Amino acid sequence: MSTVIVSLMLVVFAVVQAVVFPDFSFTTIFPDFTMVIVLIWSAVRGTQEGLIWAFGIGILLDTLALDPLGANALALLPAVLLGGMTSQRFFNSGLIVPILSAIVATFFHTILLLLIRSSGGASLELSAVGRLIFFQSMLNVILVPPIYLFASMAQKPPAMRHV
Repeated sequence: MSTVIVSLMLVVFAVVQAVVFPDFSFTTIFPDFTMVIVLIWSAVRGTQEGLIWAFGIGILLDTLALDPLGANALALLPAVLLGGMTSQRFFNSGLIVPILSAIVATFFHTILLLLIRSSGGASLELSAVGRLIFFQSMLNVILVPPIYLFASMAQKPPAMRHV
């Protein structure tokens, strides 16, 4: 059941990220729902399942946002690897490790995605990139507690039913 809910959440948030958010003209920095979900789900279910989710949602994001094919899937890899590496400590530490993981994953995800998108010759201004990463990581940190709560409930095995 939780896998179905996660897949629906990922698809809905991918559409929101790629289609709805770019229409807001008052800001250019938005939370990255899909990256946070993939990070936490990789910590719960392991790197192998996280890679499958990252590939699928990455291709969907590429299609919706008209990015180079594979760009978002590649940019989600650090989140998957970080989630897999911290899986033992992820739920034993309260919210400290998940929040720190979200900040580090945002840094690598944003840098990779900007490098891929700017490979056509556009230059990147370091101060603007730094501000983008800082504010986006703060927005992503806000997403961690509710997604963490859902993932921690999904991690627990269902109670055995007696017939």
